[in-house]
Amino acid sequence: MATLTAMAMQTMVNQFGQQVTLRKSLYDPYDPTTGTVVSTDNTDHLVKCYMSSFSLSEVNNDSILSGDRKALLPSKDIFGVSLPEPDSEDFIIGFGDTVKVVSVQKIYHADTLVCYICQVRE
Repeated sequence: MATLTAMAMQTMVNQFGQQVTLRKSLYDPYDPTTGTVVSTDNTDHLVKCYMSSFSLSEVNNDSILSGDRKALLPSKDIFGVSLPEPDSEDFIIGFGDTVKVVSVQKIYHADTLVCYICQVRE
């Protein structure tokens, strides 16, 4: 069953996804003298994304809020290069807006990473 799910997700992204930008923030190492970590730059990755809504039964107003969406991202960008794992510091830019990644789930086919399911929020 998991194999079909992974394959179905990959098909959805390939057939119905739109090109977006995954923006990853890069940070300098923690400076114990100042007690800060400074953002130095961003790295953008062009990737196809399939965006969908959470079902009403999934919205619990605790970890999944009304208005949160699912973003399915493949494991490779549009150039075929491995996509770095999205995290809660990242943004997805496209579909007419910018959303922040809240959480990430990895989907595998056997031992191969197929895609990421990102919970995103405006």
